[in-house]
Amino acid sequence: MCTACVCVRMDSEFKLKAQRYEEMLQPSGDPNRERVGVVGDNLAEKEVVPSWLKDYVENGTLPQAPSLVPQAAPYHECVALMVMKADATSKDATFTEALVDYTVQFGQPYPAVTHVELWIGDRPTEPTEDNHFSTYLGAKKGALWTSGLTDSKKFYSSTAWSAIPIFASDVERRMRSECNLHCGTPYPPVATLWQYPMSIWPLRGLSGFLDDRINAPAHCAALSARILRSALPEIALLQPSHWYGPSSLYLELSTPERMERALAAQRPVVRSRAEEEEDDRLADILTLHSDDEVIEMRASSARHALHALAIKVLAAGSREDGKGEQDQDKFRAAQERFARGLTRYTWLNRKLNER
Repeated sequence: MCTACVCVRMDSEFKLKAQRYEEMLQPSGDPNRERVGVVGDNLAEKEVVPSWLKDYVENGTLPQAPSLVPQAAPYHECVALMVMKADATSKDATFTEALVDYTVQFGQPYPAVTHVELWIGDRPTEPTEDNHFSTYLGAKKGALWTSGLTDSKKFYSSTAWSAIPIFASDVERRMRSECNLHCGTPYPPVATLWQYPMSIWPLRGLSGFLDDRINAPAHCAALSARILRSALPEIALLQPSHWYGPSSLYLELSTPERMERALAAQRPVVRSRAEEEEDDRLADILTLHSDDEVIEMRASSARHALHALAIKVLAAGSREDGKGEQDQDKFRAAQERFARGLTRYTWLNRKLNER
């Protein structure tokens, strides 16, 4: 076939295609528009016209290009066991309070811990969700979300706090739902010495006989263990809920094996130096910088900082090559810093921004 014939054929095909697209672009109400794709009087093929082309012909609108603005990354979920280390008994303590404090401090393994509670991350769309959940000796309403109490801000500003992160799938929703079920759980009666003896040898051997159902009386450690056991069975606590006192529950959740398993699951094998530096920068702002700077942090940045601090606890609590002992000084410092981040997030970044 000669070159001239090829050119004529291509020109003819181009004109036919142009005519077809011109007919497609005519408004549907145009009386001069011929039906496209008609074969005979009884069979019609459906027009194959892109939806964006129809919108343009009928409404004059062009399709919107995808947004080039990056979307905010989802929050890192955060749940922790907050731990209040023992200190000198207050001079203003009543005889009952002093007795409980003495029993808790000297009847438990080292380190002595006087109180534990749960910290649950809030959803960004739910400003009414609280972070702290626990029960306290003398609390008339039993277990409750505690950030709304009149003395909460002073209580949580103490330097005696440490924290251990707890990781699991969908952990915030599962833990919050379980905590809500246990609201109102009463503190054990004084006649049983608030059940603390059941958390101390030799009576802890009988702890499995105590009622561990919802709303059964429990002190702070037993209640925290009960909630963890119900909400996160994969945590696999080794003992009955009432077996645990504040110190023993803390020790159970902070073993090097648990820290190493969680770190392996949460931390990528390779991270860039820029990512590490950004983690450190946000963690420093939340824990070391002024109150004003913490208040000004975006919620996503503050939550990112909490996740970075939690990972540092896992790293500090892990052993070199899975052998040897934990560096207790480094581990304790990381826990204290994580706890400071949690309390500053709640009381500065959230409360003062009315979130």
